[in-house]
Amino acid sequence: MVFHDLVDLYAREGFVVGGAVRPFLHPELNPNAGKDLTGMYIYRDGENRAVSGGGISLSEVYLIETLGAARPAQRVFGIGCSFGWSTFALALSNPGAKVVAIDIAHGTSAEGLELTNAIAKRNGLNVKGVLARSPEGVAPTLAAEFDAPLDLVFIDALHTDEAQLADYEAVRPHLAPDAVVLFHDVFLCSMTASFSAIARRAPEHDAYILSRTATGIGVLVPKAAPPALRQAVAAFRDPFAAIPV
Repeated sequence: MVFHDLVDLYAREGFVVGGAVRPFLHPELNPNAGKDLTGMYIYRDGENRAVSGGGISLSEVYLIETLGAARPAQRVFGIGCSFGWSTFALALSNPGAKVVAIDIAHGTSAEGLELTNAIAKRNGLNVKGVLARSPEGVAPTLAAEFDAPLDLVFIDALHTDEAQLADYEAVRPHLAPDAVVLFHDVFLCSMTASFSAIARRAPEHDAYILSRTATGIGVLVPKAAPPALRQAVAAFRDPFAAIPV
């Protein structure tokens, strides 16, 4: 019910959630695929308010819900907030968790941070949007907001190899041994090189790109993860033999 509840959160604020929710689309596989075909967007008065960044797709909301059901997190951190869509997906999928997300508030994201905090307050959710830039703002924010290591991180900021690697390095010292780390848009934004580098720097985790999500989310899952969590991750992966086909 997380997707339904997300739509309802924004509807009560006068927003319409829209987007072309499609199966996995990648420009290298389909030259007619556009990046705007995979995400969700927030509209009000006929205008797309989240022009500086859309939200995660339906399949990715479902991934987060599935992971939360397999192993609920207590301390959740997001790099990238925009209008709060993924931040609230993390919160609703992990009831009782403290969720903090940072954003540089570029373009309409300034309004998005305000909206995120307003929705959280009106709905009694332990969610906070913080104005900060990654990677340099990660450590100060975590020191101010959390008193224990993180067990779930969602990285969705500047979509370059350099930025993805830097964001991971910023959160790595703050991860619990059994933490799960998600990286948005790894396939869609061609960030497989940095994800491979991240995998080499995380020997205590297994690294997968989830080809059954709309943008090819990357995930680090602990090698010692419980079977339910590993099974949840496996459900969003295509077998290697199927990928070339």
